[in-house]
Amino acid sequence: MPSLVNNENEVPQHANRPAKAFNVLNDIGKAEKRPRGLKPQTATTTTRRAVLGDVTNKLGGVKRTAAMAMQKKPLAKRTTQTTITSKLVETTPVSNTFGTMGIKEGTTPVVRSAEKLQEIVDLASDEEEENHDIDSDDKNNASACWQYAEDITKYQLEDEKKRKPSASYMSRQSDINSKMRAILVDWLVDVHCKYDLLPQTLHIAIHLIDQYLEKDMSVPRQKLQLVGVTALFIASKYEEIYPPEADDFVRITDNAYTRDELFRMEEDLLASIQYRVTFPTKYQFVKRFLKASRTSDDRVEHFAHYVIDRSLQEYKLIKYLPSTVAASAVHIARTQMRDLPAWSSTLEYHSSYAEHALTDCVEDLKEMLWNAQNGVGKTSKLTAVRRKFSKERFMGVSSHPLVFDESS
Repeated sequence: MPSLVNNENEVPQHANRPAKAFNVLNDIGKAEKRPRGLKPQTATTTTRRAVLGDVTNKLGGVKRTAAMAMQKKPLAKRTTQTTITSKLVETTPVSNTFGTMGIKEGTTPVVRSAEKLQEIVDLASDEEEENHDIDSDDKNNASACWQYAEDITKYQLEDEKKRKPSASYMSRQSDINSKMRAILVDWLVDVHCKYDLLPQTLHIAIHLIDQYLEKDMSVPRQKLQLVGVTALFIASKYEEIYPPEADDFVRITDNAYTRDELFRMEEDLLASIQYRVTFPTKYQFVKRFLKASRTSDDRVEHFAHYVIDRSLQEYKLIKYLPSTVAASAVHIARTQMRDLPAWSSTLEYHSSYAEHALTDCVEDLKEMLWNAQNGVGKTSKLTAVRRKFSKERFMGVSSHPLVFDESS
């Protein structure tokens, strides 16, 4: 009569099934020597569980089971694989099909074509990564926001269209003109350098001036300097860690205005722009596009900044978006310093501008630079930006002879 007691050391029936070949340990293939004609025994030996510490019988059973599994050859699968391979190879002769690809006769077409395809895919992937990825090197820079840099630029490219001042607002002013504006900007550049403010501070200040003059059509020329110094006061408080005090800005005007007048103009200016101080600037776009250019020449960077700072004085350039001027400045800087090609697919991708789309702006900027260097035009005597970038700090890029002339 069979025992009703469950013997935990007895192997259940399903344990006698042959083990699969891929479960066998390193001893696979080492079949035990046995007399000829003697069939291998099944693993009926009673084994202990591994938890009891005795695994000798279990390993022995695995060896014998593995030997049995090896005797069963997957003939059907092997035949199928051979048939498929033969069908792939038995195609048009190699010389007829792949001769134009430069593959020698006698090579396996399947292998060579796969290698060729993989090579093309790798090259395409490398090219795409090279063209598009300019931010992955900043992964370890917590302040770079490299995951969002491209999205931020795309947002700025859309936002600048909504915040752009009118290119004709000066015609509606009764007491000031574009030349007065240029003189004001030239003076603000000197103030900006005196207090050693950030480049972004200057660009925000000029944009605030244009936005205010667009809204208020009755600004007298006596108040124009107050508008300018107040705009720089607001921009410095927004951008600088240690901005100059209000008294500093009053003093820089030779006390032409009082503190109270400065604060009242601050209120009026902020109210006119609905307290939106942030907006895309040429400086922000130039930084991004210089990064996309992958230039290693510092002169290219300094000259591009020289171009956009000088463009702040030119009222007629307001018709261009900040990104257009920035992209054109990078194009001119690379041309000037012979960092060729002047434009690339990487720059086109990140700036959204094809090279031909910059033609008009590039020509206007070249004319501006040529006039400034040769003392031609209404603003030729305004030299603050040229003096700034003639310093050793900026590698004297504004003093370099231009590689283009007025007609180029």
